[in-house]
Amino acid sequence: MPSRAACTALALGILSFFSVLAAAQETTTFDSALQAPSTVTADYPRDRAGILILSSDWVSLSNEAPAKTHLKHGLAPTFTYGIAPAEAVSDYEGLHAQVQVEPGRPVICICHLLSLPGNPALVILHPNAKKNVRQLDGGNLHLRGKIAEAEKADLIPINVSQPENGVWLIQPQQDLPPGEYALMGGTQNLSIFPFTVAPASPPSAPPGKH
Repeated sequence: MPSRAACTALALGILSFFSVLAAAQETTTFDSALQAPSTVTADYPRDRAGILILSSDWVSLSNEAPAKTHLKHGLAPTFTYGIAPAEAVSDYEGLHAQVQVEPGRPVICICHLLSLPGNPALVILHPNAKKNVRQLDGGNLHLRGKIAEAEKADLIPINVSQPENGVWLIQPQQDLPPGEYALMGGTQNLSIFPFTVAPASPPSAPPGKH
């Protein structure tokens, strides 16, 4: 049976973890090399507000909060006083987002908002078929004061332009292959705007000759 000291350490570790996640909503750091100012052009809607993505037309992206956030090897930092790293993973329900677009370089419009919670970031989500979720890998996290961030390997370099106040246009620098993605308002904000890049439709077969 764990000692009283071990139980106390575990409780403090859990409290520290949730404190870190709360602080993550307020503090943003971002690798500027992944976000380049550029001229992204698109005929965005002048009469709509929200987060929109251009497919065949402008489609709204819904805000999605994680169903669960947990730690890989979560007890190790507690019993080693934060020396051993833990990895924060956020689960989002379902294997695919509601909005699907074709492969390419989709343009996302943050349309007519007063401000952003953090620098916009485009990230990869990892489907987990066993749990029927898409997972955001938060990278290494030390419970003693460090804040979880999306792994750089999962951050997609983007171009950003601001054609007018309250409007930002975002576009990946390279084509996005089929998969699961999300726009984040800062790499530490766990509330995301997900979308799926679907496989390209096969060309229709020509009619057979009679």
